[in-house]
Amino acid sequence: MDKNIKEKDIKEILEDINMNMDGSSLIQKNEIFFEYKDKAYRCIMPNQRQQSEAEQAQNKYKIKLLQEDGTLTRKQLVKVLKNKQDIDITILEKTNTKLQEELQTVYLELAVVPTDNPAKIQEIKQKKVEIEAKFMYITIEIVELLSPCIEEQAKIQYFKYLAYLCTEEHIKDTEDFKRIWQTYEEFENNNTGLSFKSVESIQTLLLSV
Repeated sequence: MDKNIKEKDIKEILEDINMNMDGSSLIQKNEIFFEYKDKAYRCIMPNQRQQSEAEQAQNKYKIKLLQEDGTLTRKQLVKVLKNKQDIDITILEKTNTKLQEELQTVYLELAVVPTDNPAKIQEIKQKKVEIEAKFMYITIEIVELLSPCIEEQAKIQYFKYLAYLCTEEHIKDTEDFKRIWQTYEEFENNNTGLSFKSVESIQTLLLSV
């Protein structure tokens, strides 16, 4: 992915997050709401049973991949990236750990700054956004680099299964919602883009916890 495009996408994501934090959040009461083609939907926080079902689906998929030719484990892919492309995942992960520590420091600074010092608050907020952007950029890079490995593919399967279980459609003119897909096959065969939006939403909801 082009670096300038990725940085633009990250900036837009951070602006959306800040907007939601300052206004009405899309995440409410362990639910995340979204619209797709003029219809309203929500993803609900998975319960223990649903998480267990998704973990079983993830494990089955991982076993399937392990039995296929040409698949790589995370450890194997990290080695290939280092030897063939001189990309060191360990260094990228250490950089992200350092950025996380810097973020924690900034959060503490923001928590103690006096409310009657708006200039200082704005300065720290800007610093926070810059560190968040760097963190997200490297995180996306790591995910993209490791996406072919068995562990990451299995993780994607986990989120897909949760999206299938936890996405509901709003029933017009009521306050009620209903399950969209009755079987995982229905979810897999959906080619409208709704399934992708559902996966994105369940990931966002789980990351918000």
